[in-house]
Amino acid sequence: MFSSCEKKPEEKTVAGLHSLKYSIVGTLPHDQKAFTEGLVIHHDKILEGTGQYNQSWLAEIDPNTSGAEKKVILDGQYFGEGVTVLNEKIYQLTYREKVGFIYQSTDYKKLGEFRYSTEGWGITHDGKNLIMSDGTDKLYFLDTINFEVIRTLPVTDPSGARLKNLNELEYVNQYIFANVYETPLIVKIDPISGKVVGELDLSTITSEITRMYPGAYELNGIAYDKKLNALLVTGKFWPKYYLIRIY
Repeated sequence: MFSSCEKKPEEKTVAGLHSLKYSIVGTLPHDQKAFTEGLVIHHDKILEGTGQYNQSWLAEIDPNTSGAEKKVILDGQYFGEGVTVLNEKIYQLTYREKVGFIYQSTDYKKLGEFRYSTEGWGITHDGKNLIMSDGTDKLYFLDTINFEVIRTLPVTDPSGARLKNLNELEYVNQYIFANVYETPLIVKIDPISGKVVGELDLSTITSEITRMYPGAYELNGIAYDKKLNALLVTGKFWPKYYLIRIY
């Protein structure tokens, strides 16, 4: 499925923080019209949600062509954001509209909506609760029955300072991985303490993409491939997905 290109970048050291090392396992074509906001792998399928008014959608992506096999186009008044799947239900956030959408994962039939009081940025889950970001230093754990906030988790860096601009999220092996908005960084967060315990610097990939494709925006989108034990990452208007393995 992936174009193989096993490649290890130069290691970088981040003061006071464990720098996660990675290798690039392969790439896939990505729709350059996709303003990526949410990304998840479910039953070996890539699900992607995009943003911008009048351009937001949710789709199941064909990994060979980047085309959409199933697609829901949001009404123009909504700016789509993060996407996750829990108990065969797809949850999709919107940016400032303070409403999320629920779909059946098999056929994308809309099942309902849910409300929240903050902006919607990224979303994932720990197998029980939804976990949402709003672009601040906080993560919100939501009950899936009434969607009330049952816990708020402030996220801090190794110095104890609050880490803001948390965006797209993915829950991986008991940790929360988060894009930091407008940076090439993905941070690894302890879901109990809120402390950042690792940092993945993808500036090499990001710099290459933005240099070769001037219309490309920042890194955004993290999906965990359990079978390959690897992360699928991309960015807004990027021409590729990258499959990377952390070690």
